[in-house]
Amino acid sequence: MPNVINNNSQPTKVYCDVALPAALPQVLTYRWSGDEKAPEVGVRVVVPLGKRRLTGVVWEVHNRNPEGYLVKDIEAVVDDRPVVTLSQIACMTWIAKHYLCTLGDVVSAALPSGMKLASKSRIILNPELHKDKDRIAREDGLSNSALRLFDALCMSDGLDLKEVSNVLGVKYPQRIVSLLIDRGLAISEEELKERYKAKKKVYVRILSEVLEEEEVLKAELERVEKRAPVQARALLSYLELAPNGEAILKSVLQKRANVNSSVIKKWVEKNVFELEEREVDRISVYKGKVESLPELSTSQSRAYTELRESLIKRKPALLYGVTGAGKTEIYVHLISETLNAGQQVLFLVPEIALTTQLITRLQKFFGNSVRVYHSRFSSNERTETWIKILDEKNGSLIVGPRSAIFLPFKNLGLIIVDEEHEPSYKQQDPSPRYNARDVALWMSVKNKIPIVLGSATPSVETIWNSEKGRITRVNLTERFGGVMMPQILVSDLKKEHKQRSMRGGFSKMLRDEIKAALSREKQVILFQNRRGYAPSWQCDACGEAVMCERCDIPLTMHKRVNGLHCHHCGYSISPPPKKCGACGSFSIKPKGLGTERIEEELSELFPTARVARMDRDTTRSRTAHTKILEAFGNHELDILVGTQMISKGLDFQDVALVGVMSADRMLTFPDFRSFERAYQMLTQVAGRSGRSSERGKVVVQTFSPDHWVIQQVVSGDHDKLVKHELLERKNYHYPPYVRLIRISLSYSDEERVKTGAEVLALRLRQRFGDHRVVGPDIPGVSKINDLYRQQLLLKFEREIPPSEYGPTIQLDVEDFISDERWKRLRIKIDVDPV
Repeated sequence: MPNVINNNSQPTKVYCDVALPAALPQVLTYRWSGDEKAPEVGVRVVVPLGKRRLTGVVWEVHNRNPEGYLVKDIEAVVDDRPVVTLSQIACMTWIAKHYLCTLGDVVSAALPSGMKLASKSRIILNPELHKDKDRIAREDGLSNSALRLFDALCMSDGLDLKEVSNVLGVKYPQRIVSLLIDRGLAISEEELKERYKAKKKVYVRILSEVLEEEEVLKAELERVEKRAPVQARALLSYLELAPNGEAILKSVLQKRANVNSSVIKKWVEKNVFELEEREVDRISVYKGKVESLPELSTSQSRAYTELRESLIKRKPALLYGVTGAGKTEIYVHLISETLNAGQQVLFLVPEIALTTQLITRLQKFFGNSVRVYHSRFSSNERTETWIKILDEKNGSLIVGPRSAIFLPFKNLGLIIVDEEHEPSYKQQDPSPRYNARDVALWMSVKNKIPIVLGSATPSVETIWNSEKGRITRVNLTERFGGVMMPQILVSDLKKEHKQRSMRGGFSKMLRDEIKAALSREKQVILFQNRRGYAPSWQCDACGEAVMCERCDIPLTMHKRVNGLHCHHCGYSISPPPKKCGACGSFSIKPKGLGTERIEEELSELFPTARVARMDRDTTRSRTAHTKILEAFGNHELDILVGTQMISKGLDFQDVALVGVMSADRMLTFPDFRSFERAYQMLTQVAGRSGRSSERGKVVVQTFSPDHWVIQQVVSGDHDKLVKHELLERKNYHYPPYVRLIRISLSYSDEERVKTGAEVLALRLRQRFGDHRVVGPDIPGVSKINDLYRQQLLLKFEREIPPSEYGPTIQLDVEDFISDERWKRLRIKIDVDPV
């Protein structure tokens, strides 16, 4: 717990340890020389760092004079109260120690960019202000200095902090800048760039002076009714929709009046209408009726009771429910109880982009108590959410991905980690490489907050913890409403090829089942975890594939853009070569099956079917995935083809068939978790089928129909798979029996990075023993973006926290890179890699 000095008996010299959002290994100490009382812990302050000025967070206040360097002064205090809580400070400190990263990395990841003003920031007028911005500013009770800055921003394209200093005649203007930003009158330049990427909608409103002159408006309407009846229809439609002159969506008006944009433009030119652009949130404000809580089935009620008993004891709980069992309904009851107690709820989801259905369902029960936090929102939106959560006195439900774990909860009463097995809870790059599920568990234990982990395919580690008695396991083994689990059929691709019954990537079994589903006006989901048209562009004569020049992988064919692309570094070739660069043959063509190719083959096999594709290529915009899912939910589509995006969070009643185009690649991935991941992926995607009274079907295409994992998917025996995996991992010393730390090295010189990895491995073996160090070896992809790669693994007893041996590892790595031979090598430390 940080020390806080009693300001009533403040010593002559007060020092503040400040955490800065920069890659610094520890806090820096600054002196407080102001006449006012010292800033509190959790307040942002402006401090010098070299030639820059940065905004950091006060981590501790004390009177210990640092030795060995000249202490600089705090230049300004940004906040009048803490914006980072003591619980957050404890959590961020733990993350830095546990994941062996710098505290600066954690602070940088936690704070929205709008809260990290730096001397290079450029302040501009908020572009969303209405034309009456002067009145808004002056009615807002701003000080003379703030108004002077506001006026200067109105007359300029923006000012950097030095220019702001000149305008105000003060050396450190950050407090005044922060005031304008908090009031929504100004934003930083970085934020503007984000806002321009956001989707905006055009609103139309009648000018107030026109609306007040009823006779003039009536005369104008009568005049145009004869000459331009279409214009008259537009104006009448507006007055019906907005009799008091409110702003309404331009698209809504055009649809109501059955007119195009040019008609609205005519009224704008006549100074009757004015147009206004507004940013549209990805998750819109809920305007519907709040419904009563869903009634629970007998099995759901039993599970709910068991969960409550565990949570009352502050013991973490696992809700293990099969796909379609109705876990969300149980969550809803737990959330309602927490909100009614005036507490906050954190609902973590693997990927916010894939949870539109979930958020819509939650809003039906909790209305605008639901808040969404995500990096796709602008910096200003994220900052506002941060402040609202910090200030709110009533309960709220915050839904977000892993980054939501950093929000400043003051009264957190429940944490839900949905799909707890998902690897996307683990941050990969940049540092900090934290796992939000594990951070949530730490928060639960540290702060005595009830937590529920939910999954239809829980991770091996979580099942192991439940067997050890650390987590209460609650089972929900039947689907809601008596719906049957889908029938899983396995199509043997070896036999299909031998019998020449394949049509492209489709076996006869899969084609027949698709045909049967479409004939009953049911829907189909097809899963292939490879985007693009084909995974490679390969020569039939010699077998050589066209490789990325920067990475050690084949280029992926994308037919829509007629090019070959690297999904790691972005390198591309367009158009694809017609001649093999290795043997000179012209027998070069796409090999393998990507989602784009599946979409094309479907149009040939089922020409009347309405098909859409959902992968990274088709969902680059903020709302693309929502549009696709809405179209599928409204039955405007018959078949949805997709990557792992379609394996989670989708609940459509009319999906009668799920097809897995190829299960084999998942089974052969070189990782000790490959069988577990394959089972989870196949079971999750299979669970999208048959969520109504009609039993669904799943067709799994594979060259290995007798593979042990495939058989477990067919039988649905998750516990048997976990038992097998635990035995294997115990024998070979892998998690959960040990803790892994992966150290990755990369450099442009292959031999140097190889030798460097061997030297570092030897140093670590001498430090920790041979039995704890594995490698070095080459990872699955040996080169990415012209950097050759090596990795080594460290294995430690699970009971020993990384904070005990981590500093030694960090010191060894620092000593290693201080050597002239290795200082240019890039090194990453990843604790608990996934």
